Amino acid sequence: MDKLTSRERLARTFEGKEIDRIATYDIIHNIELMEFATGQKVTPRNAEDLLCRTAHKYLDLIRHFAVPDYEGTRIVKEEDGYTYRYEWWTGHILEKPVYRTVEDVVRKIEEDIEKIQNCTKKKKICSAANNHVNLFYEKFEYFEEVKEEYRRITNKLDGTVMLGPEMCQGVSVGLFRFGIDSWAFLYHDYPEVAIRYLDSLYDYEIAFIESYADMDIMPICCSAGSIGMDDRLLFPYEFYRDVIIPREKRVTEAFKKYGKLVMRFLDGYKWPVVGDFIDIGTDAVDPFEPYCDMDVKRFREMYDDTVICQPIDCTQLLPYGSEEEIKNAVVKAIEDAQRRKILIGSTSEIHPEVNYRNAITMYETARNYKL
Repeated sequence: MDKLTSRERLARTFEGKEIDRIATYDIIHNIELMEFATGQKVTPRNAEDLLCRTAHKYLDLIRHFAVPDYEGTRIVKEEDGYTYRYEWWTGHILEKPVYRTVEDVVRKIEEDIEKIQNCTKKKKICSAANNHVNLFYEKFEYFEEVKEEYRRITNKLDGTVMLGPEMCQGVSVGLFRFGIDSWAFLYHDYPEVAIRYLDSLYDYEIAFIESYADMDIMPICCSAGSIGMDDRLLFPYEFYRDVIIPREKRVTEAFKKYGKLVMRFLDGYKWPVVGDFIDIGTDAVDPFEPYCDMDVKRFREMYDDTVICQPIDCTQLLPYGSEEEIKNAVVKAIEDAQRRKILIGSTSEIHPEVNYRNAITMYETARNYKL
């Protein structure tokens, strides 16, 4: 068949129609790959251009990405007692307030709820609602700025499609901000406070979605969350069924109202709940971590109509495997998916420790696979 554009290829992949080749999808956070792809040395001045050119060369779809526009690390202290340490491609909490009792957590949660609600009304990006890992929108002040940035970057990607700004499930924000122990005590002792907190986060997320989802250049949107560890869920199944799924359904409905395809990045082991997410309208499940028993063949046999995303391990295989092992993993994933409804990429991102030649091998193997 004739060569398709990336957007056409993605649309036909989701529809289960014939395609010219397997689509590729990832995040690129690897300077060696960028320099190889463009033949130029990455500097803070040219980093965005080179990253966009690299994405255009290898990817049909790209998730959020951070640009290496500064060297070293950056420390940011917030007024609420949190200190964040950022590198160009990621970030984490360096210091946080000490919560000695669950009542301390409740007081902080109440402050966060007020802050989140105020930002929702003003259509502002809220630091208390972010994961602070250098997502696409964290450096902006207002929702509208994110929309314009998406439009600007899409133009620079020259045909590669960019996933909508990646929203994080409310409970993931809570876990990041307070830790799993504090969250568990809060939900056990003050469930009504925990639910109000989650609802404030989902109200914020819906308002954010409403600010950008009308863009025609954004066909696919994403909601992300921490679901499990290597071999079990983070919380009892009932918590997902009764608390998370109904609220994620709101997110799905907000996206679908604008005709968007919905991808869910469900981090970790997810077998017990993946069907629940599909039932509320999820079109694609992401990622398929081999180390979390997320077997592509088993999934395809159970969920014939759902797109499979990012099945190639980036923790061990892409950093340390041989090119032959990469080829075999890609071919196996494609064939286990019955050669359809699959997007090939790493299980998270091409991070700095990934062997850039292995990343190229992954993309080229997928692109050259004879359908």
